[in-house]
Amino acid sequence: MTGLERTEDRGNNRISSDAEKDGQPSSPEKWYNQGRIPPAGAISYNSLLSLADQVVASATNFLTGIIIARVCIKEELGIYMLGFSIMVFVLDLQTSFISAPYMVYSQRLHGREHAVYMGSSFTQQLALALLVVLSLSVGMVFVAGGFGSVELGAAMKALELVICFMMLREFVRRILFAGFAMRTAFTVDCMVAVFQLGGLVALARLGLLSARTAFYCIGFSCGITTLGWLIFYRRSYSFKLKQLWPDFKNNLSFGKWILASSLLWAVSMTIYPWLLAWFHGTAATGVWAACWGITAIANPLLLGIQNFLGPKIVQSYTRGGAAALRSFVVRVSVIYFFIIAPPALILFIFGGRLVVMFYGSQYVGNDHVIAILAVNLLVMAASFTMSRALLAMEEARAYFMANIVPLILILTIGVLLVKRFGPAGVAWGFLLGTGTTAATMFWLFAVLIKRSVSEKEVI
Repeated sequence: MTGLERTEDRGNNRISSDAEKDGQPSSPEKWYNQGRIPPAGAISYNSLLSLADQVVASATNFLTGIIIARVCIKEELGIYMLGFSIMVFVLDLQTSFISAPYMVYSQRLHGREHAVYMGSSFTQQLALALLVVLSLSVGMVFVAGGFGSVELGAAMKALELVICFMMLREFVRRILFAGFAMRTAFTVDCMVAVFQLGGLVALARLGLLSARTAFYCIGFSCGITTLGWLIFYRRSYSFKLKQLWPDFKNNLSFGKWILASSLLWAVSMTIYPWLLAWFHGTAATGVWAACWGITAIANPLLLGIQNFLGPKIVQSYTRGGAAALRSFVVRVSVIYFFIIAPPALILFIFGGRLVVMFYGSQYVGNDHVIAILAVNLLVMAASFTMSRALLAMEEARAYFMANIVPLILILTIGVLLVKRFGPAGVAWGFLLGTGTTAATMFWLFAVLIKRSVSEKEVI
C-alpha cells in the first residue's frame, strides 16, 4: 500500500469547519483548507486573483532589479543576477521534487489525509533547504579560494544564510496555488512586496544597498511573511511520523524524472549568466540582467496564467481522461499564445527604449537582445501546456527526454554563442533551448495522447 492509498475513514478524519457542517464551505479558502476542489464560481474568482497575485510577485522582482540598477553600478547588478540564477535553480528543483507531486496528489486527498500529506511535503521542503544550505557552504570554499571577486563572495555568503526563507516562501505559494487558495497567496505576496521594496528603498537612502544587502532584505521579507502563514494556518497541515517515509517514496517515485528534468533544464538555463561573467565580466552580466528584467513586464500574464492552468490541466485529465486532456490542452494553448502575443510584440518593437527608461542610459544599445527574448516568451507560452499535460499523464520520463535537448545545445553551440556574442549569445541560447524543447514535448505529447486514447477505445 502506498502512502497515498491510506485506509483511514475520510469522513471521520476530515478537518472540521462550521461551513462544512452546513454542507458547503463559505469561501474558496475553506475549500483549500479541506483539500477539496472549489466549484466553478470559486475557480473564476481565483483565476482573477491568480493574475493579480502574479502582478504583485512580478512587479516586486522587476522593481528590485530596477532599484539595484539605478543605485548601484553594473557589476553589482551582475552579481545580483548570478545570485538570482542560483535562486531560480534551487526553486526549480524544489518545485520538481516537492511542489509538482503535491499539485497532482493533493487533489486526490481530502480532510485529514490532505493535511498529513501537506505536513509530509513541508518536512521534505525543510530537508531540501538544509541540503541546499550545505551545498552553498561547499561552494563558498571555491569562492574563498579566489574564484570570483570579494563582492561576489560576500553576496553568495548572504544568499547562503537566507535562501532557506526564499525556498519556504515559494513552497507556501505552490501549496496555495495547488489548492486554489489565491486570496491567501495574494496576501502573502503583497506582504513580501511591502517588506522587500520598503527595505531596499531604505537601504538605498542610507547608502548601504548592494547585491549582498539586497539578498539579506529579500530573505528577511520572505521569512517573516511565510513564518506568519505557518502560524496562522497551522491547522491546515499535520505531521504523522509513520507517513513521512511512504509520502517521500511516493514523491520520489513521481518526481524523480521531473527532478532529473529540472536539473537538466536548470543547469542548461542558469549556467548562461555564469558563462557570461566568465567570458565578459560581471558588467556584461549586469547588461543581461537588465535585458532579462525588462521582459518581466509580461510575467503577470505569463506566470499568472501558468499558476492557474497547471492544476486545471491536472484536473482535466483526472476527471475526463486522455480525450478530455487533449481537447483542453489544445484549446488553452491557442488562447494562452494569443494572450501573450501583445506584450511580446511591444517588447519586440520598443524593448530597447524600455530598458533605458527603467534601468538607465548605461544599458542603451541592447534592442536586439530584448527582441530575441520577446520571441522566446511566445515559445514558452506555447510549450507550457504541453509540459504540464505530460506531467498530468505521469509521463515524467518523456518530460525528462525533452529536457535533454537544451543541455546538448549548451554543451555544443551555447558556449560558443556566449563567448562570441555576449548577452545576445545568451538570448540566442535561451531561444534555441526553449524552442527545441517545446518542439520535442509537442511531438511526445501527440504520440502519447494518441496511444492513450486508442487504448481506451479498445477497452
